[in-house]
Amino acid sequence: MPDSDKARFPLDASVLQRLDNIALLTRHPMATGRPGRRRSPLAGSSMEFADYRRYSPGDDFRRIDWRAFARLERLFLRVFEAEENIAVTILIDCSDSMYHGTPQKNELAVAVAAAMAYIALKNEDSVILGALTDRLVSYRRITGGKHAIWSVGEFLHQLPRAGTTDLNRALYDIGRVVTAPGLTVVISDFLAPQGYQTGVRAVRQLRQEVALLQILSPDELDPQIQGDWQLRDSESSQSVEVSASSNILHAYRERLSRFTEELAAFAHNHMGTYTLIASDTDIVDVVQRLLRQVELVR
Repeated sequence: MPDSDKARFPLDASVLQRLDNIALLTRHPMATGRPGRRRSPLAGSSMEFADYRRYSPGDDFRRIDWRAFARLERLFLRVFEAEENIAVTILIDCSDSMYHGTPQKNELAVAVAAAMAYIALKNEDSVILGALTDRLVSYRRITGGKHAIWSVGEFLHQLPRAGTTDLNRALYDIGRVVTAPGLTVVISDFLAPQGYQTGVRAVRQLRQEVALLQILSPDELDPQIQGDWQLRDSESSQSVEVSASSNILHAYRERLSRFTEELAAFAHNHMGTYTLIASDTDIVDVVQRLLRQVELVR
């Protein structure tokens, strides 16, 4: 992909080539009414056999299993699984805290959003991209077509940067744009003062499977500081004096571990997916290793 194209889309051609044979997974079949490639709970006409059921007048006689009739002297239909496409909603936290770290967390967030949108569109799913601050500040619906990835790139290139975040309110806000069952992916550090639980529950009420992708920078995961520091919150601008002793750093790591474990448990309890990603992870490694490990892609 030439440099001019890379400016329009965050991932280059060599990365996209490695994503070509990947598809998004959902834990449960979804009845969306949109014919496509994904397993549905509704009976359909794909080639994957699902079950038998008794014949009723008006059923398609071409689906009668005559071998079963010869054995049982009763008419049964062979039922196959339908294949459908879904809407994939990809939400990116655009608060100031996402611009922290080396590399900055938002850089990987944009790359992950671009990769997932590309995979979804390649597999004929529709995509909604959304930017989260203290609300759903902007969104774009994208369907297939030759200009689809440029529409994705344009939206991601114009993401806002806003101070504080309110994930509960912002996630609740997506109810005005998400109208069908699907998969919602939230890309954030989840460092929201009001929490995230109420918002995720609201998303689940929209018949969404939820994937929580938490991006933290290397210095957040394992801070290497010593001595006296003044730490400033990137969103509220409040500061605190800290003496970075080994005991303080140990307590910080324990608290961070509890926080990520609680987030993972919350996702699991709400039939969702969670993974923790360091901001210096290569995007191909994120998709091919980390997202495969949690069965978000295949």
